Amino acid sequence: MTRKLRVGIAGLGRIFDLNVLGYRDNPDVEIAALCDASPEALDQRGAALPDARRTRDFQEMLGWELDLVDILTPHPLHQDMAVAALRAGAHVSVQKPMALTLAECDAMITAAQQAGRRLKLFENFVFYPPLVKARDLLREGAIGRPMHFRMQVVIGDRSNAWHVPPSANAWRQHLGAAGQGGPLVFDHGHHLMAVALWLFGDARDGFACIETTRTPAGSMLDAPATLMWRHRDPPVHTMWDVSLALQMRVRTDYYASHERFEIQGEAGSIVVSRCSDRLLDEPVLTLYRDGEVRAFHNIDADWGNSFRLSTRHFVDVLRGREPLQILTGEEGRRVIQLHHTLVQSSRQRRMLTVGDDS
Repeated sequence: MTRKLRVGIAGLGRIFDLNVLGYRDNPDVEIAALCDASPEALDQRGAALPDARRTRDFQEMLGWELDLVDILTPHPLHQDMAVAALRAGAHVSVQKPMALTLAECDAMITAAQQAGRRLKLFENFVFYPPLVKARDLLREGAIGRPMHFRMQVVIGDRSNAWHVPPSANAWRQHLGAAGQGGPLVFDHGHHLMAVALWLFGDARDGFACIETTRTPAGSMLDAPATLMWRHRDPPVHTMWDVSLALQMRVRTDYYASHERFEIQGEAGSIVVSRCSDRLLDEPVLTLYRDGEVRAFHNIDADWGNSFRLSTRHFVDVLRGREPLQILTGEEGRRVIQLHHTLVQSSRQRRMLTVGDDS
């Protein structure tokens, strides 16, 4: 009998509640170790996982013969922790965004290659069943040649949404203030950029207008924003809007954000009407073609389940049951590169070729 994969999780903040779903009740894995700088977080998470060893020292955890290290810490820590875990002989799953710079991405990719271990960028949106079905329909030719892709994000009133401790946003605000990536276009926006690249491949060039708004609570958000780019092949035009509606209540079991996706083809359109929210009482996925609307009512639309599916996919890859890994370190790097190009475009007020953002 093949032994279970021993998993160590570093970073026990709010997102842990979603990332742990793919490990719980999974016959292929055991959560063997938990690591966090906060003793309170260790006590709280450890109470539900009494068999897992606990430590505040990441290097100590790496000495516990782990097969997989799941890194859920703030972005600035990703490179050093991922490289150390890979050199210790573990596979690595790193929470999005992969890193702050392309150089950091390259260091992580190189470390994985040298160690002969897998590096996974953890991104759950590309496992959200309605988006997976939309991609299947697209590949089947359901709307003919794709021409345009529109994405929308609306950030609403957080008072009735999933509780996120202020500390979870404080370091994101610090990064935004330092010009290292805002909480909406970079952090949350990673999901949108990753979906576009997953659907249509590399981006060729792009243009963006990103403004900054101070909220009544005093935080700075990188919105409103309008971002657009062209993919290489197929040459789809993508447009993405980020809006603030801080007085609007968003019906949600998670964050106070609404996402919408629309693919326009030469013969029809595909719409995914929501993702992490429950804003609209309409089918989560619709297909329009030949004058008829086909609504998909029986797709699992629980956004939280996409976390479980993403983790289980990677476990299947490590077990040899799944030949194609989604998403690799190289694919994670593409998202960072696109983001950098769009941010520089907004600063320079001109269109830029992706990769030519100096």
